[in-house]
Amino acid sequence: MKMGSKSLVDRSELRFEAADTRSRYTLDYPGSGGAKPGYNMPRWVNTSGETGAWSETATATIGA
Repeated sequence: MKMGSKSLVDRSELRFEAADTRSRYTLDYPGSGGAKPGYNMPRWVNTSGETGAWSETATATIGA
C-alpha cells in the first residue's frame, strides 16, 4: 500500500500491510489520508511462503 499524491512508480514504494486468510480485506487509513489516492497491489502467498504474481495496481481515493 502507498498513500499520497504522487503516482506509484515501482513496487519498492509499497509497504506491506497484512497477511490474511480471506479474500476480502479492509484497510484503515489515518484521517490525514482523506481525499488522497491510495495504491494497492495485492498478491497471494501460499503456506510454504511462495508468492504469486502481483495484481494490477488498484487505485482509489481515500474517503475523508
